[in-house]
Amino acid sequence: MGSNPILSALGRLKKWCWVKIPPSPLGKQHPVIMEIIKKYKAALVLALAVMAGAFFFFYQMYHNNVKVLADFSGSYEKFDKAISDLSISKTDDLEKKADDALVELSTKATFRLSSLIKNDAQLMDQSLAVANLSGKELEGLRTYKRAIQSKNADLDGLAKEYGDLASKRKAAYARFQELAESKN
Repeated sequence: MGSNPILSALGRLKKWCWVKIPPSPLGKQHPVIMEIIKKYKAALVLALAVMAGAFFFFYQMYHNNVKVLADFSGSYEKFDKAISDLSISKTDDLEKKADDALVELSTKATFRLSSLIKNDAQLMDQSLAVANLSGKELEGLRTYKRAIQSKNADLDGLAKEYGDLASKRKAAYARFQELAESKN
């Protein structure tokens, strides 16, 4: 009968596992290093505290930048829904809702970003352009709605102007999103 190769491999593994491994030199405390640590303990603690403070400062700045961008996007979505509702039907409630959304969008568009975000200056400029085009679009829609009621104006020209403003606003916001996606 021949010996089983699996059993012989297990026997070798068992012998290998029982071998004692010498202690690591890293486990021992080196006397020179310990003297340096004792001597400069306050400086080391201060250096660690400064590094931790700097990390949390920059993390907070970046977090605030991301929050501001998200707030602007939320305001834009709110305005987009309000102007869509107003374009379908005209009520005083919907017009007030669109006005409030425009005021919120204009306010959120005046944000400041730190240079931790890529394209920070372009993002700030683009947000102002979106808010400006949104205001023009809302005014164009109001003019178009008044022209429908008076029946004396060039409805086709006003409808085209309103459509152009709406597409410019959407293109400006698409550019804003493009810039915001490459923020890192």
